[in-house]
Amino acid sequence: MAKVHRVSGYHQGKINANIEDVWSLITDWGTLAWYDDGTNSEGMKVMDCWLEGEPGAVPRTRVMSRGEGAAELGAPVENREVLLVADPVAHRLYYDATDGFAEGIRNYMASWALDELDDGGCMMTISSNFDCVPAEVGEQQAAMLHGVYVSIVASLDKYFAKRRAAA
Repeated sequence: MAKVHRVSGYHQGKINANIEDVWSLITDWGTLAWYDDGTNSEGMKVMDCWLEGEPGAVPRTRVMSRGEGAAELGAPVENREVLLVADPVAHRLYYDATDGFAEGIRNYMASWALDELDDGGCMMTISSNFDCVPAEVGEQQAAMLHGVYVSIVASLDKYFAKRRAAA
């Protein structure tokens, strides 16, 4: 019997943008044009992204294609994230991801929440729970996902900073 490592992820960071603008962007779900992971690592960079399902519908699926090199690194060429809940009052969404989107990760469930700040910005909280098999990859995958969460918040802040500068 395989040993399972249960893992939780968490990151919180400020985005210098209006909460409704951030909410509108992240719930578009069919695009990641705002995302920059800060690397161009061969095989892992998202090369294309598209929506399966109707815009605005819940559930709907974001499909991300990593390109040919992903398989050589043990990752799927395509990853699917299904938006399960999008609450515009609480500014919280829940989604799951394809089992195996990263080595050993199964049963991935995540939540993004936005809280309005007095200065006109918002605080983003990302949390997740998932299982790792083999258990030995649990801490490594938790660290990798924490890096992704940091880059999500930084990418959103950078995206809105560029929009402000262009205006």
